[in-house]
Amino acid sequence: MEQWNTRDEIVAGLTRMEEEHPGWERPAAYAVGVHRGGETTFTLINVGERLLPAIALGRACGHTCGTATYELTPEQLDTAIAGLSPAVGCTEMEHPNYHHWVEVSEELRVSGGRAVAVFVASLEDAPVDDHDRAFRAAIAGTAETAGTVGG
Repeated sequence: MEQWNTRDEIVAGLTRMEEEHPGWERPAAYAVGVHRGGETTFTLINVGERLLPAIALGRACGHTCGTATYELTPEQLDTAIAGLSPAVGCTEMEHPNYHHWVEVSEELRVSGGRAVAVFVASLEDAPVDDHDRAFRAAIAGTAETAGTVGG
């Protein structure tokens, strides 16, 4: 299995993944949430940061651009996790999305529910559904950050 041990290798992998996904546009914000009992919750959100997980998630669910939500199958979530796994070898960067997505995958297998991916092209876009509304509420409750690449 491929492994990226340096920031430069991660950037090269990110660039390659984006080039191989026709129509890809980097989102302003994205996350994987959990939908259970009629409620969608987000415990890790990404606003203007962590570009590698965005493309790994987009490739797994077929997202290319715009504001949209996707209910993920367990296989799609596992595909997104696998898309991030080469970067985990780089110890100079943290990998919160990778660890969070693994935890979500394990939790859903035990407790049920569904993983949900949300992509927001522009924070000015109107929410597209209840999953997106829950995501926007989570964004409103956090401080925005910018500029990181890793997973």
